Amino acid sequence: MDSYFDSAIEYNRSNPISLARTSSQAQTVQNEKNWEWSYLVRKCRNLELEDSYDIYMRRLRVGYLSLFIFIHVAVTVIHTLLLLTTPEIKYVYVDMVAYMSSALLIWVVLSVNFRSDLVSKHGWVVYATSWLAVCVMVLMDIGLNVYHATSHNDILNPIYDAYTLYAIYMFMPVPYLLQPFVLGSAVTLCYIINYSFVITAKDDNQMHSILNEAIYLSCVNLLGIFFRLMRDIALRTTFLDRRQYVEENLLLRYARDQERSLLLSILPAQIADRLQEDVKNRIERSKQQHQQQSQLDLRRSADSQTLKRWRQPDHGTLFIEPHEDVTVLYADVVNYTHLTTTLDVKKLVEALHDLFVRFDIASEEYNVLRIKFLGDCYYCVAGLANPNADHAKCCVDLGLRMIKDIRDVREKRHLNIDMRIGVHSGDVLSGVIGAAKWQFDIWSKDVDIANRLEATGATGRVHVSQKTLSLLDGEYFFEDGTEKAREDAVLQKHGIRTFLIKSLRL
Repeated sequence: MDSYFDSAIEYNRSNPISLARTSSQAQTVQNEKNWEWSYLVRKCRNLELEDSYDIYMRRLRVGYLSLFIFIHVAVTVIHTLLLLTTPEIKYVYVDMVAYMSSALLIWVVLSVNFRSDLVSKHGWVVYATSWLAVCVMVLMDIGLNVYHATSHNDILNPIYDAYTLYAIYMFMPVPYLLQPFVLGSAVTLCYIINYSFVITAKDDNQMHSILNEAIYLSCVNLLGIFFRLMRDIALRTTFLDRRQYVEENLLLRYARDQERSLLLSILPAQIADRLQEDVKNRIERSKQQHQQQSQLDLRRSADSQTLKRWRQPDHGTLFIEPHEDVTVLYADVVNYTHLTTTLDVKKLVEALHDLFVRFDIASEEYNVLRIKFLGDCYYCVAGLANPNADHAKCCVDLGLRMIKDIRDVREKRHLNIDMRIGVHSGDVLSGVIGAAKWQFDIWSKDVDIANRLEATGATGRVHVSQKTLSLLDGEYFFEDGTEKAREDAVLQKHGIRTFLIKSLRL
């Protein structure tokens, strides 16, 4: 027997059709379970959504109640007009007054439920108004039967028995299943008593008539309970689906915002927008090409190529933009090469991480865009992502902050390190290059000049060009640049005069 089950299990594992059928059956069972009332109630409680569902149902019940008031007023008006066509019109004035008065009273009683603040504070109002409205309907209907039986000896069947029960289960604002059932049972009992003492008083087959009436009203109650149960299942399913849709929509928006923030932390907004639009267009083209393939083998073979194709930009497309009047900052850790040979790799990486995190925080504070870091080299640009008239001052302030940060790290970790910083203002080209892996960078002779300013600068000082100094509006103390800068071939070629920032003028 065990070998039989083992072989059956092996057959199911090795047979894809059987596996697919089993998976389909499991999915069907799960779908059927999702429509079970107990499962939906338990799910709402587990997700702590029962209070929210009660508020949701309260609003729906107000809508149902509005519809009932309209229907009841229409029924009362039509019924009253029909009574006017009765031949013995003198006997129907009492009925007309009773119907119109009860309809008005029911309207007044149930209108209390439209005051949401009152209902939310006093939950018993829902039950009291529902019971009172139903009592008015039952007393009006049974009272007219008793009146006609005693005054005119006319034995009339009740008119609003089933109508009242349907109103309880379909429109009354009493929640859940138990309360409507109790109210419906009380109404059923009243009509059976009325049927026993008034309707069948002169009937020889009294028990048979009472039994028929009891079965009829009981069936109406069961139908009402079934309606309530099915409506609650449908509404809970809709509520959970809606909640899941809203939650997924919020998560999607949050993910998009995070993706956008991450992209903007690397790329300027203009290039990021162009890249996103280009990727979107390529994905759409890939989908169209994928849909055009009719054979499964071709589709499978094209999957890997499709995933690569949408990531590769068109060869004729360049995401390069010119930017005028920006400032570039190059920073380099002094004595880093010596540390790589004397310091443990883990400690070295931790120190660099601590240092560059501080630099990134400072860059955001001073509105400077970090381009990238290469080993111990950190370079950034101001006035590129967000045009800024004070881009030179932002970079100089950032350079002074970076010198302070590296000295804090030096004292904290007992490392012999310092900072050499070069700053130059000019024009650059910025953009993304590469295919599978994009790389954002900036290029121009002014970038090379900023790099040379850093290389020829002094330890613990911000080395700036004359063009950058002219944009600072005399806000800093400065002195002439280094001897190495005056002898540098690149700086001499472009006629660059340099200066060392001493401090900010207070």
